[in-house]
Amino acid sequence: MAADTRDEIRAELARARGADRVHGAYLFEGPAGTGKADTAQWFARLLLCKGAPAGALEPCGKCHDCRLLATDAHPDLHRVEPDGAWIKVDAVRELRAALGLVANERGRRVALILDAERLRTEAANALLKTLEEPPRGAVMLLVTASADALPRTLRSRTLRVRFPAWSEREIAGALEAEGMTPSDAALASRLGGASVVSARAWAEHSLDEARTTFELLERSPRISVSEILDFSEGFRRAGDEGRAGARAFIDALAAFARARAEEAAGASDSPGLDRALRAFESAARARIELGEHNLNPQLVVESLLIELCS
Repeated sequence: MAADTRDEIRAELARARGADRVHGAYLFEGPAGTGKADTAQWFARLLLCKGAPAGALEPCGKCHDCRLLATDAHPDLHRVEPDGAWIKVDAVRELRAALGLVANERGRRVALILDAERLRTEAANALLKTLEEPPRGAVMLLVTASADALPRTLRSRTLRVRFPAWSEREIAGALEAEGMTPSDAALASRLGGASVVSARAWAEHSLDEARTTFELLERSPRISVSEILDFSEGFRRAGDEGRAGARAFIDALAAFARARAEEAAGASDSPGLDRALRAFESAARARIELGEHNLNPQLVVESLLIELCS
């Protein structure tokens, strides 16, 4: 997402604070790396700051509230995060009790709920009751990479703040600005999808392997059976190392298929689009099965390549 879009979102939120038209609940949604969590935390600090004038774009950094925020000790900022894989109902009940207390110096109380898509059903239902009967002066900021995973009734009671995905060109530009070569930046941005965070991870850990995979995939469906077998042989590794290599291959295949699908759609190439979509669906299915079952990584890679070339 371009920085100016994020700045527009922040400016609008600052105007709402300045005009005292702050909503009781916001849903910050968008892919990883688009700045939604940073913006939610910025807004929480701005809402609790008592020194910044109306319309200010930043907390003053000097008032008592800002000093408390700097040490993560503000009594009216309540964070809720997953405990393990899930946000559990007890955490939401504790939050509701905390939001019902009198705020420090009659200010606001702010709840920051990160990874909101991980709310268990019971926790989501408990949060819904809080949204239906919000404590006076409380503002809830939910952050999620997957808004559709939240119950519709919960989404409908929030003001949704959407952070659009970065384009590949924007991601590549950001990576080049950080010192990456144009060719590496282009490959990492393709692999990262809509996430600059994911693109950076590829650049730091697996770009050479991904480049080899892409060079092979670019020649499909003309890859010979012997090439497939030779390439798959490299994934005959035991345990976590083998699964990690297979996952990296699957993700590279998914990125390749996504790019081919976009090209085929632009060229009105229906057969090419069908092939690319099948490859993408196969990659997605293989990733799930690899995580759920003790599959042989070599055979997983081999079967995906054979299907791609058939």
